[in-house]
Amino acid sequence: MRAKVLAAALILIGFMTGHQCFADQQNVIKLTPVDVSRDFEGKDGETAVDISGISCLPPDDGKRTCLLVNDQNRKAQFATFNDRKDKLKAGETIKLIGKRPDPQTLGKPPGPTEGGCQDDSFADLDGEGVAYAGSYFYVIGSHGCSRKHGEYHASSFILARVSRDSNEVTTTYRVSDLLRKAEKVAPFFGKNLDAKDNGLNIEGIAAIDDTLWVGLRAPVTENGDAYLVSGNISELFRAGHDEAVSSVKTVGIKLDGRGIRDLAPLPDGRILVLAGPAQNADLSYKLYLVEPANNAKADLGTLEDISGKVKGKMTVGKAEGLTVLDVEDGTVRFVVVFDSLLNGAPHRGEVRLPKQRGPG
Repeated sequence: MRAKVLAAALILIGFMTGHQCFADQQNVIKLTPVDVSRDFEGKDGETAVDISGISCLPPDDGKRTCLLVNDQNRKAQFATFNDRKDKLKAGETIKLIGKRPDPQTLGKPPGPTEGGCQDDSFADLDGEGVAYAGSYFYVIGSHGCSRKHGEYHASSFILARVSRDSNEVTTTYRVSDLLRKAEKVAPFFGKNLDAKDNGLNIEGIAAIDDTLWVGLRAPVTENGDAYLVSGNISELFRAGHDEAVSSVKTVGIKLDGRGIRDLAPLPDGRILVLAGPAQNADLSYKLYLVEPANNAKADLGTLEDISGKVKGKMTVGKAEGLTVLDVEDGTVRFVVVFDSLLNGAPHRGEVRLPKQRGPG
């Protein structure tokens, strides 16, 4: 009895002092490894260790078409997920951007002067998230300066749309217009990504009908809010180079000091949010359930740590990509991929969902 009382007291102290470790240990989401057939293509032809986004279509005879992206490439890569065997098979790659700016890219690049980052060459997409809606996959760049050197690459400020029927790729710069119209996060646009400047960068994406949601790893503002920003896909891909964005919505959510690492929509319109450190804080990776319509949020639990050997060294993965497989009887099944591990070390998990709240 005394042991139970002591344990309860320690948990209470943990909540009162702001420490998450006690609460995290109470609700750990267990993960099951997914077998990878064939390596995913990384930089310079090596096996990918920087996969940062995944999205899978509904199953067709037990198999799903998926698209994955890593953050140091100009391509994305298709894959097939076999529901019955928990196996992910890498497929063909598809070029999203070239080595130089494409004059057909819609809208205009934001330019390096607005946030103070140094201008540099057109480089990688810095792909951070994948989503699908209707007949298209969407792949988004970070829309931030480079983390190590504070460089501006116009290539990182691109959203690519891939036709599921023809694999035709259309690109746009207009997500920058969306972010600059989102008043709560606009002051951080184009700023350095260090903790001092708290520069804006995207790491998550979800598409629901004609609405594109982007999840920001940073900023996490002084009041503890991380941010979702949404706009109309039809405006982002309107023909021409003029500014076309008029519809913007910004939602601030408190994720216990974390930023958003990825998003995955649920059939009922709610969004599953993968959250982790915004900077280099020692914070766990967690799942939250968000209802953007009324800013409701539920903490679903902490993902268990996943590690693996990379170039002879044991490495702890960073949960970066999330896709929902299905929702049945109030339980969501999902796949999560990890940056810093070979082939993203995909793992499957499941968690119970709370009931949806009513409007207001």
